[in-house]
Parts: sequence; C-alpha cells; structure tokens
Amino acid sequence: LAVTAALCTGTSVIYGAERLRIKECDRLGAMAHNLKLLGADITETQDGLIINGVPELKGGHVSGFNDHRIVMSMAAASVGCRNAVTVSDKESVNKSYPSFFEDFERLGGCCHVIMG
Repeated sequence: LAVTAALCTGTSVIYGAERLRIKECDRLGAMAHNLKLLGADITETQDGLIINGVPELKGGHVSGFNDHRIVMSMAAASVGCRNAVTVSDKESVNKSYPSFFEDFERLGGCCHVIMG
C-alpha cells in the first residue's frame, strides 16, 4: 500500500498500523526508510505513514531488512523508478513466496538476482 501511495497523486495517510512495528522487522520504519531512499515524500508517524505521491521514484540501494514483505514491496517499487533498485536479503522471500522473482519477471518486472 505504501509503495502504491508513493506513486499516486495526492496525500495518503496510513494509520492504526502500529502492529507492523513488531513483525519480522519494524515494517513502518523499514518502508519509510527505503521509500525515502528511493525518492518518496514520506513521513513516519507513531502508528503509520503520511505519503505525498510523486510521479516517479529515482531508484537506488535499499535494505530488505531480512523481511519477505519488504523485499517484495521494494521490487514492486522498482517498476516506478527511473533507475535500478538493488535490494538486499532476497532469500527472505522464501518464507512466503519462493518463486516471487520468477513471477515478477513473468509479469514484466526486470530483475537480476545475485547469489551471495
């Protein structure tokens, strides 16, 4: 939702989501951090995010925070980026969606998974 909001016209407010701070990582903090690095206009609040949409993100290097949902959302964000996105912790997608990168490419996404 945060990735979509980052690329939509207007302001989106996600609230009542403090539970996301106690998942595999602090997902609110991770999304705010990564989307800012990619060029989003986003503010983290105690229980959510305030996102002012932009027409395009710039791309860059982001952390997967060893969280399958963060890795997949950053891959999705790459579709709206002018430049490439490098995401760490690609192996974390195995928790919920081991074929994510293959399906992402099948749907038109471009990725190069680097083993390491």
